[in-house]
Amino acid sequence: MMRAWMFGLIAAVAACKQGSAPAAAPTVAAGAERGSCRPDRSCDVGLTCLSDLCVRPPPADCTAVAAALGGIFLDNYTPVEERARYAAEVQQLCAATGLTREDGACLAKATSRADLQACPHPLGLGDCGTIATAAEALRANSAVDAYLVTPADRLIERCKREVPSLAFERCVVAAATMDDLGRCAW
Repeated sequence: MMRAWMFGLIAAVAACKQGSAPAAAPTVAAGAERGSCRPDRSCDVGLTCLSDLCVRPPPADCTAVAAALGGIFLDNYTPVEERARYAAEVQQLCAATGLTREDGACLAKATSRADLQACPHPLGLGDCGTIATAAEALRANSAVDAYLVTPADRLIERCKREVPSLAFERCVVAAATMDDLGRCAW
């Protein structure tokens, strides 16, 4: 009786194995996450080729990045609420950008805007091209003699020498008049 029961159990297990063929491994496109690296060892944006497999590298410590940028872009007298709002904005931008641990370490070590600009993926910096375009548009729309040096001209020259903040860029782009432009804090 015991043998019959064991034989039945073995037959049932064998039938189950025959009825269920192993599922084929899903194929992932080369360069995509968990897929093979392309022949040139490249992967999709945000991925790194390790052991011929495209993987997502560890993320940046966005809290440390926010603290470092706060030290660069905010002064000692910035109210706590504004600091907290700025830190939350930087943390959100850091996460949305998909910075790697190495990118975050570079940003967290920065002590100046020039240091930030030297990082592979800087955050918080304005774009001189965008600033110059907005300033040129303001100058063209104002009734200023074309041969006079305007605040827009000075701003464009300063942008070439210094590293503007993202907040400054936003202010320049939002300016509707030359007076508004003069209120933008570098």
